[in-house]
Amino acid sequence: MSLIILTHVCRARPLSHTSFRRMCIEMKLSKDSKEVMKRFEMAFLNEFRDCIFQGTVPQITIAGKKFGPFKKGDRASLPNWAIEKLLKYEYVDITPEDSYESLRRLQNLYREEEKQPHKLQTFQPFLYTAIARKTLRLQSDKTSIDPRKYDEVEKLRKMTPFLVETRLSKILRVAKSGAYQEKRNQMAHEERWLCEELVDLLSGWRQNVME
Repeated sequence: MSLIILTHVCRARPLSHTSFRRMCIEMKLSKDSKEVMKRFEMAFLNEFRDCIFQGTVPQITIAGKKFGPFKKGDRASLPNWAIEKLLKYEYVDITPEDSYESLRRLQNLYREEEKQPHKLQTFQPFLYTAIARKTLRLQSDKTSIDPRKYDEVEKLRKMTPFLVETRLSKILRVAKSGAYQEKRNQMAHEERWLCEELVDLLSGWRQNVME
């Protein structure tokens, strides 16, 4: 007995093995991507970055460890989840060299991606997660933030889709050309995962159509 699928006019038609397999792959990719993104987010939150204290802050306890006290200008390496809490109250700022999700950095990346359509720029591994977390943090406090920060949120929201689409076409080319191992260190974690999935999918497709 063959599988069936309903069309938009409610007529039944056989679902071929290839179509069914493709549908299963699409469903699996969608489900897997959500789980993978959550893992990347957790890894990002537990990763340490350097921050600069913007004023006097008493000793703080993070995961059972004591840090500080701090005065203005002091630097410390803290997990991102702790930095997010301190950023909310403007106790710290991320050091310029570690602020890879800043709007200026993103604008520079986008310009370089556009200027060199066939070259894959190096992205920080946690770039997409950092952008998402920053946007979420700013949006959650948008009723009280100043107009400059609100403007930054809007620019981030507009910039990210353009950056993703520009980057996606390059990831597809890498997967198709078989250059993933050579290029993987230039990709963000999400891009690496996607490229690996595409490489496997394209390899299986080529094998099936050539049999």
